[in-house]
Amino acid sequence: MAIDTTTETKTTTGTILVVDDERSMREFLSIMLKKEGHDVVVADCGRAAVKILERRPVDLLISDIKMPDMSGVDVLRRAKEIRQDIVGIMITAFKSTESAVEALRLGAHDYLEKPFDNELLKKKVRDALEQRRVPEYTILGDSPQITEVRERITRVAPTNSTILITGESGTGKELVARAIHSQSKRSARPFVPLNCGALPETLLESELFGHEKGAFTSADSTKKGLVEAAERGSIFLDEIGEMSLMMQVKLLRFLQERRFRRVGGTEEKDVDVRVIAATNQDLAKMVETGDFRRDLFYRVNVIKVDVPPLRERKEDILPLAQHFIEKFNRQMGKELKGLAPSARRTLESYTWRGNVRELENVIERAVALEDNDMVQAESLDLGDIPGQDRRFPQHTVREPSAAIGGASARLPESGFMLEQHVQNIEREYLAQALQQAGGVKVRAAGLLGMSFRSFRYYLKKYHLS
Repeated sequence: MAIDTTTETKTTTGTILVVDDERSMREFLSIMLKKEGHDVVVADCGRAAVKILERRPVDLLISDIKMPDMSGVDVLRRAKEIRQDIVGIMITAFKSTESAVEALRLGAHDYLEKPFDNELLKKKVRDALEQRRVPEYTILGDSPQITEVRERITRVAPTNSTILITGESGTGKELVARAIHSQSKRSARPFVPLNCGALPETLLESELFGHEKGAFTSADSTKKGLVEAAERGSIFLDEIGEMSLMMQVKLLRFLQERRFRRVGGTEEKDVDVRVIAATNQDLAKMVETGDFRRDLFYRVNVIKVDVPPLRERKEDILPLAQHFIEKFNRQMGKELKGLAPSARRTLESYTWRGNVRELENVIERAVALEDNDMVQAESLDLGDIPGQDRRFPQHTVREPSAAIGGASARLPESGFMLEQHVQNIEREYLAQALQQAGGVKVRAAGLLGMSFRSFRYYLKKYHLS
């Protein structure tokens, strides 16, 4: 499945909030931006800016970083809490500041140094507003299966019901979730994704519900969780089957009451948020084995949307491939016309174990390497045997060395650090998978039965990326 994120509108104008404690700068920016066709509101301090943000929708925040009452970074942080899709441009009088870096980390589009070039500012404003535009998500494909998915999205999107999206890895479950959100009454509010399988239990709870200052060793400040960030919007819980039983209990309570407590907190907080969950596992079977709570299953499985694998809708392969060719043509500045007949036959006969994600990766590589005006079968690099998926070989990663341990490992009489031992095993498996996959991360993730996001998380954890 592919999602077309193009929009019908061509304009890049929007509502801009200018925040600066210098009157001359406010007036100058206001006049210049209004001439560009933008709706401009101004504030002389951070607190005034926050009040404006709470009263009316704003597309772009342009703020001086250094102000007497609140820094521009603090204003941006508060703006993101109110409306997550707002973008920001920070203005600084310093060549390099930690504040500017922090602003970029928070999601600022860019920053400018005083004195700045007017034309450069106009360009950055246009780029920032283009980035901010809310896309219309269109699911591509003409097969009966994908047509049914589109129709189901249309029916369920206007409701506030909890949605469970099921399907194999790579089928486009998050994209379906975004399509549901974009067609809902909550589309103007944040869509907040969280990969439940990429974080350990302790971090997952803090990420989901936030924490109070001092809740644990590294909690040096209060942090809002993602459920608060998604206020009046949608939160997407990917890989929900990876949650521990303890976290399942906490999620169940939240789904029942739409109330939660931050880690280390005592105050109960209400939140208005729609929950969309996804899994590539059979939750019903997990209920029977005791790995997933029955009561939670009934709570998340209110409305189910099943995304079929690509091999079951082969008529979608060529349209999707053409879509990806056009996408990567734009990105790479190329003008490939499409697929040669041999490439079409190869794609249609191939077993897509990695589903649409794998197809996209294959086309990206082909577009990058192709010297002809059409993608040839040789550029696809899928092997000579139709249906033989060399990206997911049949053999498995060899077992770690005896020094690391295995099922027959014995506990030394002197004991050892179990956590470090487990980490050593994880690291060795990750390194072996990367080596066996020739450095192709999506292939290595498949060898370990992991999602690409989870695999990427562990690579960063063990400094293997």
